[in-house]
Amino acid sequence: MHHTERPKTSDDRLRDHGLEKTVNRSGQPAPEGIAAALIPALETAFAQPDAADLAELFVDNVGWRDVYGLTLNIRQCHSREEVSELLVAVSDEMAPTGFEIDVDRPAPSHAADGTVEVFFRFETTIGRVRALAYVDGNGKVSNLLTLLDGLHAAPPVWPRRGRFDIQNPGQRWSSHIEAKSAFVDEDPEVLIVGGGQFGVMTAASLARLGIEALVVDRLPRVGDVWRTRYEALLLHQSYGVLQFPFMKYPESFPEYLPKDKFADWFEVYVKAFDLNFWTSTTVLGATYDEDTERWAVELELADGTRRTMRPAQLVMAMGGLGVPSFPQMAGLDSFAGEKVHAVDYREPSPYVGKDVLVVGMGTTAHDIALDITLAGGRAHMLQRSPLIVIDLPTANKMYGDLNNPEIPTDLVDMRSLATVYPKQRQAFLDFQREVADVDDIELSSELERAGMRVWKGEDQTGFYYSFLRTLGGFYINVGASDAIVRGDIKVVQAAEVQQFDELGLIMSDGSHRHFDSVIFATGSEAPAEGLRRILGDDLVAKVGKIWGHDTDGEMSNVLKPTAQAGLWIMMGSIPMARQLTPPVALRIAAELKGVIPASFDDEAHPTRRRRLPLHAADNGRLIAEPEPISQHEATGRTNA
Repeated sequence: MHHTERPKTSDDRLRDHGLEKTVNRSGQPAPEGIAAALIPALETAFAQPDAADLAELFVDNVGWRDVYGLTLNIRQCHSREEVSELLVAVSDEMAPTGFEIDVDRPAPSHAADGTVEVFFRFETTIGRVRALAYVDGNGKVSNLLTLLDGLHAAPPVWPRRGRFDIQNPGQRWSSHIEAKSAFVDEDPEVLIVGGGQFGVMTAASLARLGIEALVVDRLPRVGDVWRTRYEALLLHQSYGVLQFPFMKYPESFPEYLPKDKFADWFEVYVKAFDLNFWTSTTVLGATYDEDTERWAVELELADGTRRTMRPAQLVMAMGGLGVPSFPQMAGLDSFAGEKVHAVDYREPSPYVGKDVLVVGMGTTAHDIALDITLAGGRAHMLQRSPLIVIDLPTANKMYGDLNNPEIPTDLVDMRSLATVYPKQRQAFLDFQREVADVDDIELSSELERAGMRVWKGEDQTGFYYSFLRTLGGFYINVGASDAIVRGDIKVVQAAEVQQFDELGLIMSDGSHRHFDSVIFATGSEAPAEGLRRILGDDLVAKVGKIWGHDTDGEMSNVLKPTAQAGLWIMMGSIPMARQLTPPVALRIAAELKGVIPASFDDEAHPTRRRRLPLHAADNGRLIAEPEPISQHEATGRTNA
């Protein structure tokens, strides 16, 4: 007799994995019991949002971060009302169902703050979603993450099965790869401008879905975005923080990667995944055709020939978009010595025995000043704004589990992604007050005695929030601060300078300081300026501000759909690239497959519309607009 098995309930799945509705010794519900009650309640609330049910399920100030899971965007909510609005807007189209404990993640357990951590998963009409909830002592969700993890229309094509020679008789692998990358008779569906971390990670994430993107970069070799930088450069975070998706660094790698080692990894990564990558290729301009819904991107190739590509999606992955910034300084034109931007600095031998003024106080400025000093030059740093300085061991405490090889990186990333703006900001405040202010108090005092202006950042939020606001504004001390304290590197305050003359600086007190060279470690222009050179004024105006917090706490127009169809702007830290390029690739694939509900592309739809300005949790600070990019001291490129 044929037996039809009934569908498994959430309780069945819990029992399958040893999770039952139990209580602990004190008679309170155990984490497993809390999870067992939570999962069906979430399924009901997501499928049929009801104000009364949501009041029972979520705290008033619940934080929800959706990373393409239900909104097909990156959105944050900070109240039960906002959660309700978004769920009502998406539930019919997305039809979330099949909620269950994620047995590939840690079992429900108590988190450090006393909440219960519950990993779960579900499906929508679009794809598969992994999720993470934190439940308070009253059984209500205080924080929630929903993350798109798979697309029904574009399942992964990795790992590839079968023998290549049988599947492609008479064809050599090398010829196949060469022909695939040439795009002789076709255009790539996705064109990625920029071969840095965002470029190659996005390409790999798309390739995993069977989408052959093309990466173009103006430099002659894969990895040159790092290889061509100054020779002394080592990354200031350990390689545990800087992992790439899909492929870990070998255990033989040094803890802090030299720039050449890091650059070589880009080559290994591109070859390992057979990514399509054109070097020595310059983008001359790009326009979008609303009728064909395609871009026309004009490229100049290595041999000087030109080709116009017509991709459906254009990904601008050029970091800060690469326009060096030179500040306006009185009398600078009269200075007769060398004037060079830090992007052109390579090594210190030309400066041995010379007096060098480094304009800027960011990471690159410190690295160059220390490099020159150790080689026998005399480096001075010109400071125009206060700087956040944090010692390397202190910074490593903030990276936490990313420096623990025993904990999977993707698990750490998921916990990190779950943090919404108010809680993230509070965490930075707490870290600054409880760790950095304690561990680095002596270093800060010594730097101030040496003539440097040191601060804790806007609202006392410390170094990483400075990166999120301005792409820089801090230095992780790997030796330059100690050289400043010793007096080996001098700090000159801009307020004490009257102007340049032919031989150096005329100071406000009438004294003179001689310099042979000036190196401008002043970062790049605002990202929009680099974008403008390729897309033009109208498109840049249409997109709006780039980087800095948007009104819901996410980055403005970065790593999410922009107002211009088919345009993506990818920039940020290496951990951000690792965490967010896979879901962005899924969103791009959904666009190419035509499975995104039409209503979601309407700028007025709740999934796209920015809400009223966000109030920070502790002091009511209002973010009316994203903070401007004032990168006069910032580089950010060596910082994750």
